[in-house]
This record gives sequence, structure tokens and C-alpha cells, in this order.
Amino acid sequence: MSLFAALRPSAAALDHLALALASAHAQEVRRPDGAPLVRWTPPELWHVTVSFFGSVPDGAVPDLAAALARVAREAPRLSLRLRGAGVFDRRVLWVGVGGLGADALPGLSTAAAEAAGEVGVHVDRRPRQRAHLTVARAGAGARQARRRTRSAGRGPGAGVADLVASDPLAGPAAALSVYAGPDWTAHELLLLESAPGDLPGDTSGRRVYRTLESFPLAGAATHG
Repeated sequence: MSLFAALRPSAAALDHLALALASAHAQEVRRPDGAPLVRWTPPELWHVTVSFFGSVPDGAVPDLAAALARVAREAPRLSLRLRGAGVFDRRVLWVGVGGLGADALPGLSTAAAEAAGEVGVHVDRRPRQRAHLTVARAGAGARQARRRTRSAGRGPGAGVADLVASDPLAGPAAALSVYAGPDWTAHELLLLESAPGDLPGDTSGRRVYRTLESFPLAGAATHG
């Protein structure tokens, strides 16, 4: 099973973000036939990744859970806020994480990765990009438009429609760049499983996240 550790914003923080995304949706470009160029992440999948473990054998899950429980017992509750936005490699639209506890997130990520490694669980040790919550990804149409603009060298052969379609996340990112949500407190570390969606006939590659364990962050809360 594919596992990762994460934090989940409060319901109030997620509701506030959902309202803000309404204006971002208005900045979304579409194909001439009206088909979407952006795949929006469903709110039930919104989370802040702490550490990604990849494929973990079933038999190793109890040891991993015990290791994360130890990390959580020593980690503080974090005062955080969703704010700002950006795009990774023109493919992923994200909302950033700030707040008084944001500086402690790298330490929590490192502690979770090291604890997993100590119990023999493989850890993705590629440098993690800034803490964020993914809200959308560029769709297949955007990738196709990007290939056309590259092959045309952005010259006369690259039509305006292709140039716009190749970067459909730019408008929503600009709309969210000044976003600032309410403060929320991360009070538990979650161990989540990422699994394929189970709707009959669904070939979209959608994932569902199942909470296997939750571990209270027991250290003193961050208040600045």
C-alpha cells in the first residue's frame, strides 16, 4: 500500500479556501470546445504532506505507525495558516502554508522520515518543495498545448490559443496569490493510504485517501 504522513487543515480553514477558489475558477481558461484544461483537486483530498513513504508492505505498517506515534508525542501542535499560491513546473497549483508554526514543519518532516527509516520503511528522500496544499493540476490538454508550443518554438506556428492553453494555471495562481486564510491548529499527524478510486468505469486516475491512524501532537503548542 502507498502511504504518507500528513496534516489536515481544520474544517473552517478548508471551507474558507473553498470559497476563495470560486474566484480562481473564474480565471480558468478552457479549450475552444469548452473542455477543461485544469483538474481541480476535490476538497476531501486536501492535505499538507509531511513525509511520503511510497509502497509499504502490510506487515510493516504497525512498526511505521508506532514510529510516527513516537514522533507525534514529541512534536508541538502547530498554529498554521493557508496563504499565497504558486505553480510547480506549470503542472501543479498549490496554496502555501504560513503561520507561527510554519518554521517547525521541516523539523516534523525530517523526524517522520528518520523514524520511518529506523523501522526499515523506505522514505522518499528527494528534496521536498515548500509546504503546500495542492488544489489543481494541469490536464492532458494543457500538456498537449505545451508540446505544440515547444515544437513551434513559440514562433508564428504557436497560436495564441496554444500559448494560453499551455499555462492554464497562471490565471488561478494570480487570483490566489494574495490569499490568506484563517489560523488553524494542526493537532494530529495522520498516516494516510493513497489508493485508486473505486468508481466503476473511472479511468481518470483519481486517488482516494484513507486514514489508517491518527497521532495527537502532544508537545507544547506554538504560539510565537
